[in-house]
Amino acid sequence: MSQTTSITNVIARIESMFTTYGHETYGEDCTQLQHAQQCGTLALERGLDEELALAAFLHDIGHFIARDKALDAVDAYGYSRHSDLGADFLEQHGFSARIVEVIREHVRAKRYLCAVSKGYAERLSHASRVTLAQQGGPMTAAESAAYRRRPNLADIIQLRQLDDAGKLPDMQCPPLTFWLRLAREQLEASAAADASTRSARPSARIE
Repeated sequence: MSQTTSITNVIARIESMFTTYGHETYGEDCTQLQHAQQCGTLALERGLDEELALAAFLHDIGHFIARDKALDAVDAYGYSRHSDLGADFLEQHGFSARIVEVIREHVRAKRYLCAVSKGYAERLSHASRVTLAQQGGPMTAAESAAYRRRPNLADIIQLRQLDDAGKLPDMQCPPLTFWLRLAREQLEASAAADASTRSARPSARIE
């Protein structure tokens, strides 16, 4: 299978999941598609780069994967371990390490902020407070101290804040096709970077 065909297949699967499950709400006042679009759009409006905006759009894709796999633990609020499930899927299909990391960490970032940011937990939506309990609750002091040392914490917190903000019922956003185009461009850029790295490696010499 060619690289182009592989990327086309990944984009088609992402489109299919958003089309099939994007109407679900998981306890919020907007659908999952609206939530994804709003998070990504807010990222662009705040001057963040397209890579982080795409991560914001894709951050909850693990909910859809859990539904696709018919996992038993899916409830009215989605799948509590969706961050790892989504990050694993995106990593396996060629998305950048930065996108994978911030998506993998967006649940733990909520637990971190609940522990270190006064008033943060009270500002969460009802659904986010319910899932916080499912996800382990606020971090302990020791966990928070360790988490604070993460090298990409600023990106992770940015995504978490976008997740919290993108829950409006009527916000105008670019359509699904816009985000699918960004996803394709990101995969093509990652594939080109990987190919360049491989070609730059010295060939093994046979004596």
